[in-house]
Amino acid sequence: MKRFNYTGRKKILREDVKIRLTGDFNDKPAVNVAIDLSGYEFSLSDTVFLEPQSKTRFMRIRLGEASNSVRRNSIELEEFDDAEGLDFRVKVVDESKGTLLGIAENIKPYNKDDELDGNQQSILPVSSVDLAPYGVLWRVGWGDQKVVLEIERELGSRDQVVRSVMFKAFIWPVAMRQILTKILSDDGWDHELSDPEELSTRWLLFTKQIGAGTPDPDSDDNEEWLDNAVRMLTKIIGIRQQAIDDFAAGAWK
Repeated sequence: MKRFNYTGRKKILREDVKIRLTGDFNDKPAVNVAIDLSGYEFSLSDTVFLEPQSKTRFMRIRLGEASNSVRRNSIELEEFDDAEGLDFRVKVVDESKGTLLGIAENIKPYNKDDELDGNQQSILPVSSVDLAPYGVLWRVGWGDQKVVLEIERELGSRDQVVRSVMFKAFIWPVAMRQILTKILSDDGWDHELSDPEELSTRWLLFTKQIGAGTPDPDSDDNEEWLDNAVRMLTKIIGIRQQAIDDFAAGAWK
């Protein structure tokens, strides 16, 4: 696939790109796209591309000339089984020179009600996959600026699993601790939390939001902070007493 020169590109604002999923979330996805390029002074000889991506899957779709308003409906995303974890890039390219003129990245799709899809809004999207080769029932999957909680598809409906007491009491907190531990092990995390689109920053802003604060960048031992972050999460979920009550009622036999 041809690559483009990124020198001198313009940043296309996310609010100028709207991508709406059509059909059911678990079906092979299709999207409607509306892009406002009126403020960017691109030429009609330039070309607009849409690039959906999820994990290792990727497509490049030609949308046409870079007019002030670029619209296209019912674009089928044949390379994807469902819309889970999908995000998009939009590129404006001078194909004659192989030059990338403008780009919008990490665009999240909207659902049919023009609201961000609930799984897309989650800081930790959940994906049903075949984990038999790994011999586990769940694991944390890492990608480029994305982390996904993968659960064994044979457990049943993803929505039912994530609502279960077992998931909320025993999986969510452990997964969160794994993620935060890995973030802290990377010396490159942004102590100033200046880029809310960066993966580690999103997670540390989340811990700040739930009342756990942020780790001490000058400390080599943040175990106490990790314990507190997980404790605050379980408190917000409100699952501790429910798990105890279910256990006492015999739900675990």
